[in-house]
Amino acid sequence: MSKSPPHVASTIFLGFDGGATRTKGVALNSEKEILAKAIGNSANFQIIGIKEASKNILDITESILKDMGANFSQIKAMCLALAGAGRKDDAEKMRSGFIDFLAKEKLPAPKVIVESDALAALEGAFDGNPGMILICGTGSILFAKEKNGEIHRVGGWGRFIGDEGSGYALGRSCLAAIAKEHDGRGKRTMMTQLLRERKNIGNPQSLIAEVYQKNFDIASAAPVVIEAAEKGDEVALEIVAANVDELIKHVCAMLSKLPVSLPLVLIGSVLSVNNIYSRSFCEKMADKFPEVKIQNAEFPPAVGAALLSFKIVEDVE
Repeated sequence: MSKSPPHVASTIFLGFDGGATRTKGVALNSEKEILAKAIGNSANFQIIGIKEASKNILDITESILKDMGANFSQIKAMCLALAGAGRKDDAEKMRSGFIDFLAKEKLPAPKVIVESDALAALEGAFDGNPGMILICGTGSILFAKEKNGEIHRVGGWGRFIGDEGSGYALGRSCLAAIAKEHDGRGKRTMMTQLLRERKNIGNPQSLIAEVYQKNFDIASAAPVVIEAAEKGDEVALEIVAANVDELIKHVCAMLSKLPVSLPLVLIGSVLSVNNIYSRSFCEKMADKFPEVKIQNAEFPPAVGAALLSFKIVEDVE
């Protein structure tokens, strides 16, 4: 993708990265140069519904067009890369709903595709080139794109049967270790005190109530593990080591699917920051898979989505 100053566009390609709380939009011209960006409200149609998600996407689109001095008819293609769009049936419902929404607003419908936010992150991370992304936030999943465009995935099975190495997995292990300490079945851990200070959960009764009655966000306990591990807590260090090993298994499984090793980008709240967890993972990767280069993403997911919008036109033409 070109990084030179953008040319005036007669044709616009739009990409959207829609999460649970906000949506980022970006416009590219036909030379794949960035023209404008905007941020708006959530487009997670699984939570807020198709109509509201469509409205929020249109609001961002209009903001981008206004910034450029352009109009809707100049949009040739749009890619909506949204959380909750991993299943084809769901993605098609959102695509159809968005096109219907544009029709009711009496706007011309460009070519539209709906993809998962993870696929856009993969496309943006390597500017459309081959590579791997390990997404590790509340959940965990590893994607890879080969030179021929084939996409592979490992993980992403959800918290009940998967998501090993994720924030949820770390948080669950944290709470289980604290429960064992309360019972006398496990070692003493400073995570008990940290959970009391950070979440005001200080005894077995409050722990049970938070988890089983108040829908406590299990993944929100992950920082407690990382903080305790940074301070040398033995139990927290064991949790970190076990979950790093699970992420290494993800990479090992992926490499067995690929004809050649590919560079890796780390994405998500757990791994994308400098902490004992990310450092431990990178150290183990260097030891076990020195051929895999860990690097920063070239572009954010919204740009990746815009790059994916070119594929609609290419496939038709």
